[in-house]
Amino acid sequence: MERCRLQIPSGMQDTLPGECARKRRLEGELRRLFTLSGYQEIETPILEYYDALSDPTYGYRPEHVWKTFDSRGQVLAIRPDSTIPAVRLASGRLLDQPLPLRLCYVQAAAHYHTDTLSMLCAEDQAGIELMGEGGAEADAEIIALAIEALRQSDLREFQLELGQAAFFNGFMQEVGLTEEQCGVMRRLTEEKNSLEMQMYLSKLALRQEVADKLMRLPSLYGDEDVLTEAEGLTRHPLCLEAIGNLRQVMDILRAYGMEQYISIDLGMVHQAGYYSGMIFRGLTTNLGQPLLSGGRYDGLPARYGREMPATGFAVNLKLLLMALEKQGATFAAPVPDELVGFEQGCLADAIAYVRMQRGQGVSAALQYGQGPEEMTRRVALGQAGAAVYIGRNGIRRMEKEAQPCRT
Repeated sequence: MERCRLQIPSGMQDTLPGECARKRRLEGELRRLFTLSGYQEIETPILEYYDALSDPTYGYRPEHVWKTFDSRGQVLAIRPDSTIPAVRLASGRLLDQPLPLRLCYVQAAAHYHTDTLSMLCAEDQAGIELMGEGGAEADAEIIALAIEALRQSDLREFQLELGQAAFFNGFMQEVGLTEEQCGVMRRLTEEKNSLEMQMYLSKLALRQEVADKLMRLPSLYGDEDVLTEAEGLTRHPLCLEAIGNLRQVMDILRAYGMEQYISIDLGMVHQAGYYSGMIFRGLTTNLGQPLLSGGRYDGLPARYGREMPATGFAVNLKLLLMALEKQGATFAAPVPDELVGFEQGCLADAIAYVRMQRGQGVSAALQYGQGPEEMTRRVALGQAGAAVYIGRNGIRRMEKEAQPCRT
């Protein structure tokens, strides 16, 4: 017990003052972007009934979800993402609201880490959900806002990979694999593990032409020429419709002037099984995992009693901060504008002074038992913008000395 007092559970992280200040600025910038784009902010409880999250199509196995119990013994779960709670809210308390619904959030989620997921269990998500719009225009709006979110965060190098869940599903139907075989192929395709895929397919006794087509899945990524290549592999209606949808989305993204941020990956499959159409994820150099993801999930609202198309995305703020740090950003802890000290017997005057300064938007921190020399030293060390000392003879202000210019 003694050794645990200064430790935190595996997969959790503290946020230090400098990083926390940058995170709060990011949250404010993203809230402003979302609300200026017509999205209304919501906040859902950190705990949901586990039964509402236990549908196997959601992609969260029981061992991935943090669980606890309420006073009546019912199983509760910490939300593993924010999309499912947003759909629950839209299908319940917002049921009388006209469509489309544009919702946004900045809130925490948590899940147990696995070998294929981030080692971070907790994440702060900033995201949007557009419900009631089913066309390529809505898909492109979501992608464009995801790109704008990364641009406004000052992230310099990033790419959005665009895929289509219906393409993979149609491809699996066309070759006639079982549900269990599709699950294995989903994992191997997402991992782009061609060697293991070849070994697995050799055990299924498939026709060589079918096995060859399946082996092409992990390599279907690149520019828009990939869509033409994919059309040569399949005639399944779901696949062709999926390819047509991506062509439409790309045309609209050109109208936004954002096509340079997009690449195509038809071998992309999400862990969450509720995605039904366009899917995407945001990648940047030196991070090793997506920092945002999203897509279309038309079938999910119907499971909560409200049939409607829906699409959205969420960015992981912790991963975004890590990406900014890797590209050279520093997160200096904020310091007060003023340190305010006082002579014995002048506390009331010091309190009145800091109240006045704070009312004018100047951060002022009272100092107890520190004289002018110590406060001046702290200003010189960059621990405050200035020092103010209040005595019986008035107020003395000590600024940081300007550094001489060097030629």
